[in-house]
Amino acid sequence: MTTPRFDHIPAKTVRFWAWLDSAVTWSLALPPMAPKFIGFVYWLNGLLGATATAPVFEPIHILFVSLTGSLVSVWVIARLLNPVGVMAVIDGWGRLWVGATIVWIILGMGGPPVLWMFVFTEWIGAAAQLRAAYRPGKRP
Repeated sequence: MTTPRFDHIPAKTVRFWAWLDSAVTWSLALPPMAPKFIGFVYWLNGLLGATATAPVFEPIHILFVSLTGSLVSVWVIARLLNPVGVMAVIDGWGRLWVGATIVWIILGMGGPPVLWMFVFTEWIGAAAQLRAAYRPGKRP
């Protein structure tokens, strides 16, 4: 059985979403920057009328935030260096999962409302890439 390659997806599509991810993930990958980014997110949350103060992060929290940022940064680099169509498909399905996870955090755990912004960007990225992959007449 051969795996579809989705060669019809332009490299620029793969790279666009990789660069967009890099805007957030590289700051999370660096332990000194992660709390600053989280503080910025809570500042935005405050503009929405919700809590503007980030919780205190213990070293273990920073570890997992930075590990996650590092893994996504590696994924960004993989897509920038090898922008083949199958990367867009993998990223699109992953974005659906991440968006659903964030919805669960917001609705099920009382996460900050500013996270809806991330759900929006994840699902827009998923829709754009999966549409490019599965549009009629372009299926592998």
